Amino acid sequence: MPRLPEPRFRADCAIEVDGERIPARTGERVTSALLAAGRPLLSRSAKYHRPRGPFCLAGSCTACLVRVEGVPNVRACQTPCREGLPVETQNAIGGASRDLLGAIDLLAPRGIDHHHVATWNQLANRVAVVGSGPAGLAAALALSLAGRRVLLAESDTVLGGRLRCRLGLADDPPLELADQAALAVERAGGEVARGATVVGLWPSGGEALAALPQPAPAPRLRLVRARRVVLAQGSWAQRPLFPSNDLPGIYAGRGLLLALAEDGVVAGERAVVLGEGAEAEAVRVRLAAAGMEVERVAGGALRARGGRRLAALDLADGRRLRCDTLAVVTPRMPAAELAREAGAALELDPGTGTFRVQPAEDGAVADGIYVAGEVAGPCSAAEAARAGRRAGEAAARG
Repeated sequence: MPRLPEPRFRADCAIEVDGERIPARTGERVTSALLAAGRPLLSRSAKYHRPRGPFCLAGSCTACLVRVEGVPNVRACQTPCREGLPVETQNAIGGASRDLLGAIDLLAPRGIDHHHVATWNQLANRVAVVGSGPAGLAAALALSLAGRRVLLAESDTVLGGRLRCRLGLADDPPLELADQAALAVERAGGEVARGATVVGLWPSGGEALAALPQPAPAPRLRLVRARRVVLAQGSWAQRPLFPSNDLPGIYAGRGLLLALAEDGVVAGERAVVLGEGAEAEAVRVRLAAAGMEVERVAGGALRARGGRRLAALDLADGRRLRCDTLAVVTPRMPAAELAREAGAALELDPGTGTFRVQPAEDGAVADGIYVAGEVAGPCSAAEAARAGRRAGEAAARG
């Protein structure tokens, strides 16, 4: 699994994975270095020692947990590479690729049905925007232009959300929106908090308290009081529902495009894109342009085949497609956890089978709490940006 042949994607350091030196680019995520080196197998499951590899590539699915510098359960897709960084695969004797307890695969070739067998406070009168995808960026920009002090909190270290994937869909806002919004926030006296995951949100006396773990310079919990909050965390990728859907080689489509766009990683040779609509077609086009042999299927996948990684996909029409990569572009799960904590009601979206928030026209879901973008259900990046702008303008008036 090579990289794109461009000088900017050339490896300039190496990390140590189970004692083996793996070429990497300084600052890229560990998952990108491993995928570029043909190493999608990162660990084994704790109980049955099934092979595990990255899926979402965005920090939400916990499928890429490894041990870094002796610390267990670190997300490889959120860990930057540097020269000599020590990484160990988890839950394996002799490493994930040679795990002695992985012999359970031989004993149960049809799989196992496991269903049957210290705080620091910072108080500030500001507006908090959670998430820096198109909705969050548009909300932060609208609030800053209205003269509000904004805390823009993003769990990743880079702003942009799905815009970083370079899907190139019609009317998509440019990635430069991230820089524009960050500059506007800082000029208005606000703050852009990168690598800051909001883990709790509680309405309190007409305001809201938001909790953000802060790892540096010393681990502590940061508590921020905000007059208004705009929730724009987007959505989570969901694994497809068929046997062996956890094989290494199965990835979220957006995660694959992010690794391709920012690290030049080409995740295999033969890919299947699972999904319908414009985004699925955009993923197919981008992977094909990178040199992969790609076929798109709308649905009807019955089973994934393979051992240590994906080797084929069985379809409902009886075909078996050989592939080493599956890009999943099926309906995503709205990231509605914080909105629910703040009192928003959830409803089932029968079209996607997921729960979403149903806001008012201006994005309001509770007193002083607004949502925008994919938290409220599937939408294009352009639609998310428009919703974010409306929510930001409403929060500025409040």
